[in-house]
Amino acid sequence: MTSDERREKIVAAIERSNSPLTGAYLAKLYHVSRQIIVQDIAILRAAGHDIIATPQGYLMPRISQPQRVTRVFAVKHGTDVIKDELETIVDYGGKILDVIIEHPVYGEFKASLMMSTRHDVEAYLDTMQKEEAEPLSALTEGVHLHTVEADSIAVLNQIEKVLDQKGYLLN
Repeated sequence: MTSDERREKIVAAIERSNSPLTGAYLAKLYHVSRQIIVQDIAILRAAGHDIIATPQGYLMPRISQPQRVTRVFAVKHGTDVIKDELETIVDYGGKILDVIIEHPVYGEFKASLMMSTRHDVEAYLDTMQKEEAEPLSALTEGVHLHTVEADSIAVLNQIEKVLDQKGYLLN
């Protein structure tokens, strides 16, 4: 199989999948290294394919999904409540699309999260712990933004209310 054929198959696999596909999975599927998959994804993105890298793997947005609404929440808290903050959002029906910080020197940092279940939150936190990584908010004294997607404005309003009650919203 040529590299172009492999890339076509990667796009088809990601498009067909109902959940994100990891680089390790794709590497095993096409008998190449994970680094080759990372390079293939970079080439596919440069060619115009809308492939999103998340902590759970690669995915492509689905055009046929029903219209959902989003809101950006500005929050501030310590690392000790990250799990509660994220679980609160997903438990009330939100999908956490990203985390954003505004660094005083480098400007905006944005990382795709794509978390919609407690399982996604656990996997994210497990990876953070395993890699001994700090959250982006550690660079901004706990201040960060989350773009949250939901089925309705009412769901976003409820999430905002609960985050406010817990003292996580930045006032």
